[in-house]
Amino acid sequence: MFLGVDAGMRFTKAVMWDGKVLSEIVEETRGDMKPVLDKLKNAGDFKYCCATGSGAELIDFANVIEDDVVCLAIAARDMVDADFVLDIGGQSITAISVDKDGNVIDFMRNDKCASGSGRFLEVMSSALGIEIEDVDSAASKADRKLSITSQCAVFAESEVISYVNEGERRENIIAAVCDSIAKLAVAQANRFGISGRYTITGGVAKFRSITERIRSAIGEEYVEFPQPQLAAAIGAAIVAEEEFRDV
Repeated sequence: MFLGVDAGMRFTKAVMWDGKVLSEIVEETRGDMKPVLDKLKNAGDFKYCCATGSGAELIDFANVIEDDVVCLAIAARDMVDADFVLDIGGQSITAISVDKDGNVIDFMRNDKCASGSGRFLEVMSSALGIEIEDVDSAASKADRKLSITSQCAVFAESEVISYVNEGERRENIIAAVCDSIAKLAVAQANRFGISGRYTITGGVAKFRSITERIRSAIGEEYVEFPQPQLAAAIGAAIVAEEEFRDV
């Protein structure tokens, strides 16, 4: 078995891999990584480990470290045969073009603003008193279309607060938040250029109220990634397997 670890800015994800995901761990990334590291070490016996993500260097038992863009490209090609990846993570949106062998052709990352990211969705849903796992359900009950016009997370939050103060239904507001995130992701994809089969990864890809809006706007051939939050960790596990074979 092989271990892939994605130490992201919001969550640390890990998968035990043997041609498929055998087990997984998802834990909030904190300053003290010891509880996460202890869980990883106790996850089971593995032959080789690859770490990726912003905190990859903290995984002190990793045999190899690989860039998360590379891991996403490998996972997208191996798992769903995608030509293009739109990754919406905790703090950034990344567009990646992938060749037939899973190599990165080019990529573009927006990580200068939290707007459009998972963290933005968490903050907005919390402000509205909506549990993050209830976002899809709440957004589906919207009965009036609202707009959040700002692309800045701070100003967008002000718009949300204004809607709340005006007595607007929270279902309508969270639907507008989902629209805003989807529009930013689509804008990133359009700036980069998209063609062929594409998939959406990252924690935000779990929310159909967002992915369906993205799919409707892009209109290309979409293929769903299973367990999208684990995509980079799966790619890392595949790297670990390939590196082990070359040792």
